[in-house]
Amino acid sequence: MSADVHILPAPLPAAWRVLARQHRQGVVLPQHQHRTAQLVFALSGVMSVETDRGRWTVPPQRALWLPPDHPHTILMLSDTAMRTVYFDPSFVAGCAGFERRGEVHATVASPLVRELVLGLFEVGRTVPMQGLMAALLLHALRESACLPTQLPWPTTEPLRLAAKRVIDQGLWSRPMADLAATIALSERTFTRRFTAETGMNFRTWRQRARLIASLDLLASNHSIKAVAHRMKFDSAAAYATAFSVLFGCPPHAFRQLDGVHAAA
Repeated sequence: MSADVHILPAPLPAAWRVLARQHRQGVVLPQHQHRTAQLVFALSGVMSVETDRGRWTVPPQRALWLPPDHPHTILMLSDTAMRTVYFDPSFVAGCAGFERRGEVHATVASPLVRELVLGLFEVGRTVPMQGLMAALLLHALRESACLPTQLPWPTTEPLRLAAKRVIDQGLWSRPMADLAATIALSERTFTRRFTAETGMNFRTWRQRARLIASLDLLASNHSIKAVAHRMKFDSAAAYATAFSVLFGCPPHAFRQLDGVHAAA
């Protein structure tokens, strides 16, 4: 079940608008698209956004940029408080140097980005002030670091099915030959086609998928040791090392913004 809460400035500017929603775990927003660009911000909870090119996981206090007319599906991996800012394409074009406006990308939400997003939902601010805040938000996003939570997705149905099975069933240590056999391919053919379709070899892809999948557990009140065990790493240290290689910081540092302080 989802609860929709619309918090809109009055009068509504044509250049941008905002929407707040509360969603329960498991809610799916079926494939849709918007004429506007949008910034999807996870105030709390974890979302998975899928397009025809891949999946992006959006952890708490992080955000995802979606360009205009870009079909996407959103799955709530946990109870989620979502804040969305929609931007008219002409408004985005007015932000000089916004190079990433044509690409889907997850981003680290700096304290400035967070305060600007939340500030646009506050009542009592004047429309000119909100307009300045919306423009500043685009400039702040331009300087924000990308977050490597994209998982490239195979383009053909058999490999897409295999990839989905890996994630849905947590087949993090299943032999590749066994997985290839489930879609009637040899291990060699599976490897060659998977690399061609995703741009990375299967072992690298599965490790990335496993680390991204761990973000939901990491955002919950689980210890690093428990997350490592659940994701089938040999030890908490092995998990922390692999996590740091992908995300550039250890797991406990990654979730500091989330307000989660589970035991290590």
